[in-house]
Amino acid sequence: MSHRDTGTITSYLMMCRPSKVPNKTKGNIAHFYSPAATANIMISREGNILKSAVYGRNERPNYRAGFTDRIRNFFIAAGGIFGISKIQWKGLAEGLIDFQ
Repeated sequence: MSHRDTGTITSYLMMCRPSKVPNKTKGNIAHFYSPAATANIMISREGNILKSAVYGRNERPNYRAGFTDRIRNFFIAAGGIFGISKIQWKGLAEGLIDFQ
């Protein structure tokens, strides 16, 4: 997580990336996106305006998996590429700044 404060704008940025199962030394990433994919979550405040956003980068299907997982990963990643996951990301971004 990184923090930046310019005096007029304060922002926080968190980068999330698919990873291996923590307790295993070997194995593939158990995620439908490849290891290069990131979700960058930003919250910023300028004066009395609070904003949040999620930026997905390098979102490609994870083909380093078993056959059935590769098929599942292709369809889930394709849905994300065509914007279906936008609904979930929007809900997260709005929830991060909803204090009611």
